Amino acid sequence: MKLGAFCGGSYHQAGWRHPASTHAADIGEWIKLAHKLEAAKFDMMFVADTASPSNAENPEVFRYLAAGDNLEPMTLLAAISARTTHLGLAGTIATSYRPPYDAAREVLSLDVISGGRAGWNIVTGISPDDAAQYADQTFPPLDERYARGEEFVDVVLKLWSSIEPGAYPRDKERGIYKDLEKIRMINHEGKYYRVRGPLKGVPSPQGRPLMIQAGQSPDGRAMASRVAEAIFTAQSTFDEAKAFRDDIRARAEAWGRSPDHVKIMPGAVVVVGESQQEADDKWGELQGLIDLEAARASLELALKGFDLSGYDLDAPFPEVPAESVVSRGKNHVEAAKREGLTLREVLIRSSGSNAHLALIGPVSEVADQLQHWFEHGACDGFNFMPAVNPISFDDVTERVVPELRRRGLVRTEYEGRTLRENLGVPAIPPPLLS
Repeated sequence: MKLGAFCGGSYHQAGWRHPASTHAADIGEWIKLAHKLEAAKFDMMFVADTASPSNAENPEVFRYLAAGDNLEPMTLLAAISARTTHLGLAGTIATSYRPPYDAAREVLSLDVISGGRAGWNIVTGISPDDAAQYADQTFPPLDERYARGEEFVDVVLKLWSSIEPGAYPRDKERGIYKDLEKIRMINHEGKYYRVRGPLKGVPSPQGRPLMIQAGQSPDGRAMASRVAEAIFTAQSTFDEAKAFRDDIRARAEAWGRSPDHVKIMPGAVVVVGESQQEADDKWGELQGLIDLEAARASLELALKGFDLSGYDLDAPFPEVPAESVVSRGKNHVEAAKREGLTLREVLIRSSGSNAHLALIGPVSEVADQLQHWFEHGACDGFNFMPAVNPISFDDVTERVVPELRRRGLVRTEYEGRTLRENLGVPAIPPPLLS
């Protein structure tokens, strides 16, 4: 079972209000967390990111939402790499606004600094707030974002391959610094980008940084199945998760890839107690602190801007137009229909686990569910998301993971030093589109 940690503060909307929570800009707390994860033999620490704080133009929502004080992922992970030895370090860079050359160089630099432990989480961007930070950018529709993103990824892959091992012999006796047979131009000319190459840098210690994606929509699944080697997904039921994994594996095979080289890791929010009642009480305390206006703003973002403000909170969840029912929003709408939820119930649920698997209960029962998903084909592991940062990770690393290890489901020692070695994913280039 592969283990990831979704980091960047408390995932539950009200988790930051817990007395034991810490914020996302404290580097000392980041280092402590990385040490806990590495001691528990996690595959990777995953730092999600957006370019901009969300809802900055809506002060009555903005003031209540945690986040906005986050550190830039690649800089943060470079600092953490100096204090760790095996833990994978993955961060987000969006494809919609910045040049692919910059992304290629930043991720590769992290990979070299960390000794081959870097992963790039590829997103196209989900919010107009991100586009507002770039003077020459607008927020494109979904299909265009993915078309641009596909080309962006291909340019990055070409740039990474433009320098081969041995490219810099630095032969002092002959006065030859570079082997020009191992450094090449890429001369990419596509619809969105023109990039000459070569990349300035040295080759990856693990062959190529790990490619990560979180595609849920048809466009997202198409990209993920072609290029991703780890996929983070939001599925709240076993059947949904298994169907997603089966679909991705079939798509990957259609690209000529080995499905076993694509690790599906659904998000999991875990709250444990000595009894079911204790766990329920912990969760209920957080649920009672949710700000519904902030919850509505976040859900509207997932529903592509669909306005929920005029609807009765205690009436059945409203009909949402088909164009808004994609990706994460689709999960919320389908759950509302399936379970007959009210708008209020959807707002509360989306603020707690945001369509991810939520496991609330004693350690043994939580482990039972994780084991069932893993052994019956719904996933290759989990990306654990802290309801309250960092104490939710304490529950996972000190209580849940030891139980999984007792059952023989997780490693006792790392298999290697690089992220690819530990995930069991070789550096086989995906097929290029452009």
